[in-house]
Amino acid sequence: MAFKTTSAFVAGVATGWVLRSTLGSSREALVRVIVVAHRGRERLKRVVAENAEWLDDLFAEGRARYDGSQVEVPLDDEAPPVVSPAEHAA
Repeated sequence: MAFKTTSAFVAGVATGWVLRSTLGSSREALVRVIVVAHRGRERLKRVVAENAEWLDDLFAEGRARYDGSQVEVPLDDEAPPVVSPAEHAA
């Protein structure tokens, strides 16, 4: 009877030891995976921010070039009178 109790105790301790070491190492692996995921998220956020800034600069440059290429046409009231050479000679 004592042998059975001792064997059960030893088997329980061994099982607990194996489970604890397995769970402890899997926990460490999960923590490492989470750390890698956080690093990946930070890199992704940085890349997205850089691309958004580049795109914003691109649109701003395009808008500036568009605005610079527009010739302001004066309104009829502001336009100087146009005199043709024939009228000028007369």
